[in-house]
Amino acid sequence: MDNKIKELINYFFKVMGDERFIQILEKFSNGEGYGIENVWCVFADDYEKWEEDYFGNEGIAFYFDYPAVKENEEVFLDYENFYKYLNEIVSEYLERHSENEPEVEKYMKGIKARYEIKV
Repeated sequence: MDNKIKELINYFFKVMGDERFIQILEKFSNGEGYGIENVWCVFADDYEKWEEDYFGNEGIAFYFDYPAVKENEEVFLDYENFYKYLNEIVSEYLERHSENEPEVEKYMKGIKARYEIKV
């Protein structure tokens, strides 16, 4: 995995905080992005081909804007790689919050099914 991408995805979840983690997974399982202030993400189907921010018909884009980062950053992931990164983050979250495992697993199954992830 690309270290820069991994750092930014981890930063996204750090900024969001554990208190929003379950809500974010729920949003993802419904095909909705999430964000606060200068850090957010959107799914490809949020944009139409004619829109300026359109980045393809598959995947998720994470955006990090100044002052959250020194220079604006963007990360684009296909669904399979998104799921791989998310799976790692979920494992780390569950080490801290094992009591939420049933709910987390439910949303991860939903994400996997929604985006037809074969991993």
